[in-house]
Amino acid sequence: MNPLEKRSLAMKFVELAGQDGKPPQSVSVVGMTFDPLDYDELAAARLHQPLSVQLNWRHARIIDTNIEGFDINGLARGNATLESTHSSAAVSLQRGGWLPPGLAIADGDLTILPDRNVISLIKGRYDNGSLVGVDKDFLDLLTEHEVRINPLLYAIEGNGRKIPDHRLVKEQMEEAIAFLRKALPKAVLVIGDRSLEGVLGLIEDTRAGFENKRKFLIHLAPLLSAPIGRRLFASRWKNVLEAADRHGLARDSLVVLAALSSVAVPNSGSAAKKVLKFTHGYSDQDVYNALADFRSLEILIHLITLFPHDRPAIFTADKALALFWTGIRADNFRQENLRVFCDLTPVEQLFPDETIDLWKRDSRPRPV
Repeated sequence: MNPLEKRSLAMKFVELAGQDGKPPQSVSVVGMTFDPLDYDELAAARLHQPLSVQLNWRHARIIDTNIEGFDINGLARGNATLESTHSSAAVSLQRGGWLPPGLAIADGDLTILPDRNVISLIKGRYDNGSLVGVDKDFLDLLTEHEVRINPLLYAIEGNGRKIPDHRLVKEQMEEAIAFLRKALPKAVLVIGDRSLEGVLGLIEDTRAGFENKRKFLIHLAPLLSAPIGRRLFASRWKNVLEAADRHGLARDSLVVLAALSSVAVPNSGSAAKKVLKFTHGYSDQDVYNALADFRSLEILIHLITLFPHDRPAIFTADKALALFWTGIRADNFRQENLRVFCDLTPVEQLFPDETIDLWKRDSRPRPV
């Protein structure tokens, strides 16, 4: 077994009943890679109940079988409907879509970036690697494997609903490291001597853009907080584009896309509007929470582009954020002239009917 397979999830598939008096056929595999699931699968999923999803897998190595013609150590691919006894309080956001956490780590080659709500879930579920409670969840598979975890998102967000200072970032990083080592002793923490320096540098590099986005959302909140019907569509669409230009934001940036989707889907029906967290009393703290979510996706896009072999993935319990990620369908990640680009092809649920053509017309390719 290669070193990677030591971290991989082994699965056994068994027929419900044998035929002609023979034992049920079965096959055990390891190292499989599951194809990410899409927006529709996530929208239909009841994450806090036993999960049912359609899965496709590939690159699986057969380690045991009673099926004639199947070779041990041969490779297999297949598909099946997973009727699980486990819920999935969190999901893995990764290139191509999403997966339940336990399936995302199936091939052992994943770098997990848990956000703050997932860290809170872990705090409530584990003590020194032991499960606290009786409910079954896909997160529990993290305790059984040498998963790679990077606490970047926990540290960079801070706990004060505002950009953290250097002292707080250092404290948050140390807190996350200490907790994860205790809760998940088999985990491999992706940290180094310069990890803190990297987080602080990222905060400073994004500070100016963060402030422009803050002004953009504060400007739009009074216009977009209430449900928007078809009568106000044209004027509100124009309001968003003018605000983006005024505050120096690319029209195809994630936060502008989300604001346009909030206008495009009537009656506050867009997942993007839930990520924006618009309220009638929209505060700087509300803005910060929303922008921290968008920043996490921007970080994911950069990591997918610059470190694709690490297979970075955000683990989050925020279904609206997960729907937004799967809904924008980011693809064709690339670096040109030291800048990161990707293509976005939003689903109809974010831009219904002719609004997708308007978005294509009014946005223009720009770096993330």
